[in-house]
Amino acid sequence: MPHTSSIAELQEYVGQHVKVMEPKGYHSVFADEGHGEYVFEQYQNGQMNTVYTITKVKVNKKQILIDLVSESGSRVKAKVNIDRHHDYDGMITCESFFLVDKFEADRESIKGKVIYNSKNEAVAQVVDMDVQAVGDGYPQICWVVKSNLDNEEFVVTPDDAITICSRFGEVLSNPRVKHQYEIVGFAFPNNENLHKLEYAYYVVRQINNAANTHKCSYSDPLSNAFAEDLSGNYVTLLASVEKPSNSEIRYGTTTVVEDDKVTKFSYVDNAIDIIIFGSSTQFSFVLKNVSDNTIKVVWDEAVFVDYDGATSKIMHLGTKYSQKNGEQPASTVIKGAKIEDVAVPTVNVRYSEVLKEWITDSMYPSDPGEEPGQLRLMLPIQLKDVINEYIFVFVVKYVFKYPERLN
Repeated sequence: MPHTSSIAELQEYVGQHVKVMEPKGYHSVFADEGHGEYVFEQYQNGQMNTVYTITKVKVNKKQILIDLVSESGSRVKAKVNIDRHHDYDGMITCESFFLVDKFEADRESIKGKVIYNSKNEAVAQVVDMDVQAVGDGYPQICWVVKSNLDNEEFVVTPDDAITICSRFGEVLSNPRVKHQYEIVGFAFPNNENLHKLEYAYYVVRQINNAANTHKCSYSDPLSNAFAEDLSGNYVTLLASVEKPSNSEIRYGTTTVVEDDKVTKFSYVDNAIDIIIFGSSTQFSFVLKNVSDNTIKVVWDEAVFVDYDGATSKIMHLGTKYSQKNGEQPASTVIKGAKIEDVAVPTVNVRYSEVLKEWITDSMYPSDPGEEPGQLRLMLPIQLKDVINEYIFVFVVKYVFKYPERLN
């Protein structure tokens, strides 16, 4: 029932069929106190969503009193609070009274309504009208809309239907991908609690290949439509090892170590034998001393260099996150022994106030398909009294899962 400005207007509702509809917990127009639904059902003996006929309407200074009778003959009185001004002219809308007869008339008139996109093309039609809880859970008039492009139906408010369908038929392109997509439909997640536009999807269909139809974010379909086409993963490949200038270290060879899970690399000279590989957050390695003397990894002098040339300290196993920038004792490796350790750039380690824990940010770009360049890790190895700087140069590359789809 809409806002009325006179008692005479209210009398026009006598004889009409209505339902009382409210979401749980909504502070209602039916209360002397408490929640409206509870008051209407428990104090007034009313039943939500039951069709009643309005038999009488009266008004006092604080309330509108409405007499109702159901099809079975049960009678109930509804009390509708007038707004805080206690002034009839300022009465609030009787939002919880749903006018059944008007709805049915509007329902029939709206069926078949054509909805156009931004190019004035007929892309959908209204096939029915319904009342559903949308957004904050309050019942709203909704259209049942059928897309002309994929023949699927969805339920949204009238205003949202116009906005949503304005992009139907839009062709999406990405310069990296051979094919294009067309926006053909709309959908919500299966979870009914997420029926809000920020969680919704557009349905896109590959042009000339209808079998490739999928959902992508409603808020940014252009970026999300090509997510699978551009899917893949970043890999860290050892490009070179810059060995120390120390003449006692005479040679060095680099090879790829076969592994089912990750690509590892081996570097061997007459001082160290190291197997090393990089992941998104760290470098992992096994270092063996093949010299005739004890060696040390001098952690306080280790350095990480990112794509832009910015440097960072390194932390390794056993270092507390809270002490990532403090002193770190050197790791001693005697002749013929080995250590297994990691090197983590401290610049990427931070405490998350949201998660309430320490996290390590990725060294890889957040977007797929980038070619960021090189990462460098300098491990200082002390042999006798000389610190030898081993610089491991890695190239980060993106490996596409579907290279055949790319230009």
